[in-house]
Amino acid sequence: MALTPPQARKDPRRIEQLGRVRIDDYAWMKDDNWQAVLRDPTLVKPEVREHLTAENAYTAQVLAGTLDLQAALFAEMKGRIKEDDSSVPSPHGPYEYYARYEIGAQHPVHARKRQVGGNAEEILLDEESEAAGKPYYLVGGAEHSPNHQLYAWAVDEQGSEFFTIYVRQIDSGEMLGEPIQSAYGDFTFSACSRFLFWIWRDENARPARVYRRAIGGVKDVLVHEEPDDGMFLGVGRSADDQFVMIRSSNQEVSETRFVAADTPDGDFIVAQARVDGMRYEIDHWSDR
Repeated sequence: MALTPPQARKDPRRIEQLGRVRIDDYAWMKDDNWQAVLRDPTLVKPEVREHLTAENAYTAQVLAGTLDLQAALFAEMKGRIKEDDSSVPSPHGPYEYYARYEIGAQHPVHARKRQVGGNAEEILLDEESEAAGKPYYLVGGAEHSPNHQLYAWAVDEQGSEFFTIYVRQIDSGEMLGEPIQSAYGDFTFSACSRFLFWIWRDENARPARVYRRAIGGVKDVLVHEEPDDGMFLGVGRSADDQFVMIRSSNQEVSETRFVAADTPDGDFIVAQARVDGMRYEIDHWSDR
């Protein structure tokens, strides 16, 4: 029996932009409350959810005869991958940091070992355990502090790319301060380990501002706001841990500003103001 795909209704809407008029038959599928839906997908309007559910059901019906083939292909691809793989250890201070997978796990374990004096492993973040029972779980960034006492990670549990950043005391396991909400997955500790620099996403999900928060605190201090909505923001430390750097860039222009390690609560200095057609790099981001 032939299967009939779901047909989205046509509801013509006249849209005028830049002096031109177009008719969009499917504008109704964009939720007028889309900013809220990004943060909570359960808020999507019922008619959109109904159509998406019907499309998913149709896809499942069409592919039902391929389930055995899908399983065989998955098993073959999985058989070519080392399931208990791990990253190359990254030495930093007295430790070497790495991520590893356990057999059957979809998410890694972040851990460290002392470079001298034993092989005992300290688990910093067990993503597989944290993801258990959740329909979606993505760690956008994870980083230890330069003094090796703290661990922070950014998590998206909605698929919306709005991340929540957590900070944990490694020795005690205590969570410090309130989680940072509406964040981008990019963040970094200050070189003194007393502050966290993080990127805020606005109501349209654009990475728009960089804030500084004292570890364990709740007050955020604005250190940079990007006025150009065509620029991307990044934040990180220099490879020698001597500077915190904020980078604004697009395909043609870049601008980097920095603050010295001994004054992380000071004003950022622009290395080279943005100039049309000029992109430049300063040092390398610390990738620990």
